[in-house]
Amino acid sequence: MERYEEIKKILAENPNGVTIDLNTMQEPKNKFWCVALKETQNNFNDEDLKKVIEIAKKTTNIVGGGLKNGKFYLDAVMLVEDEEEATRMGIENGQIAIFNLATRTSKRLID
Repeated sequence: MERYEEIKKILAENPNGVTIDLNTMQEPKNKFWCVALKETQNNFNDEDLKKVIEIAKKTTNIVGGGLKNGKFYLDAVMLVEDEEEATRMGIENGQIAIFNLATRTSKRLID
């Protein structure tokens, strides 16, 4: 199965969201803060999702996404251990929120 199809299957099985290490096709072992890269925001169609995977392969090798309003979304994701640093990076990347893999909670950055 092509990696793209495998990721779409994982997203469909986890509509509330999932983070995937492209090397293992599993959730990352390091349970840090997830910060999406600005350049991969708002990607919903098949070509956009494929572009996100290519960007992730060249940068972090990690993607995060889910299902929103009946459409798949996917971002290349950075894992950041320090909450303060993750918050700063999230704001710099125009994120509404960052996600903590350890606690499974979001931290809202914009009101």
